[in-house]
Amino acid sequence: MQSVEVQGNHTWGKFSAFRVLGDHEPMPGFRLVMQFAPRPEGVARLLEMRARANDPLDSELARLTVRAGIGLLQSHNVSFAYASAEEVVALVRADAVSRMGSSLAVYEQLLSMYSARLAVLLGEELVVHGHIFEFPDIGIARRAFVSAQEWLEEATPLRSSRRLGLQMRGLGQPFHPSSLETVEAQASLLRSAGVDLETLPHWWWRGVAARFRADGGVELYDDVPHGADFAALVSDV
Repeated sequence: MQSVEVQGNHTWGKFSAFRVLGDHEPMPGFRLVMQFAPRPEGVARLLEMRARANDPLDSELARLTVRAGIGLLQSHNVSFAYASAEEVVALVRADAVSRMGSSLAVYEQLLSMYSARLAVLLGEELVVHGHIFEFPDIGIARRAFVSAQEWLEEATPLRSSRRLGLQMRGLGQPFHPSSLETVEAQASLLRSAGVDLETLPHWWWRGVAARFRADGGVELYDDVPHGADFAALVSDV
C-alpha cells in the first residue's frame, strides 16, 4: 500500500528508465509523454483553507484541477490529455518538438500553462512539478496512461479519505495520516462525513480524457473506460 503520509502517483517509478531531461529532439518513432501534478503540500494547504466553505472532498477543487489539465490541449502541442484531481498526463504531438526546438521547450510551455490555468481557476498559486518520458513507441506510451488510471482507481479510498482528513484539520479537528493505514479505516472516516465511495462520480474514480480528432475537433471523455479500451483512446492526430 502507498504510504498514507505521502500523496501522489508513485507508479511512475515503473517508467523511470524512460525519463529524460528533455533538452533534445526524440529519436524517430519515439513518443513523449509529460506528467504534471501540483505539489502535495500546496493541495493540502488549499484543502485546509477551503474546508469551511466547501463540501467533503472539495469537489470544486478537484473539478477545477481536472479542467486545468484538460486545457493543455489548447497548447496545440498535445494530442491526448488524461486529467484527474491528482495529476495530468499528456501525449505530446509528434511534430511539437521540431516546431518548439526541443523537448524542454515543450515541457516548459505545458508546465507554465498548467500552472497558470490552476492559478486563474483557483485564485491561488500552486507549485507544480512534472516529468518527461520518452517512449520507444505509442504502445508503451499507452501502457503508461493505463498505469496512471489504474493507480487513480486503486488509490481512491486512500486519496479520498486523506482529502477529508485534511479538511477536518482545517476545521480544527484532530487528524493524522497514520489513522488511515487500512481500507476499513479509510471507509469509516468517509462514512462519518456522509461520503459513500460507491456513489462518487465516475470521473473521481477514473479521471477525464480528451483528444484531438483528425478534423481538428476535440472529443471529451468523462466516462473513461478501463484497460485496453482506455489504451485505444490514446491516439495521435
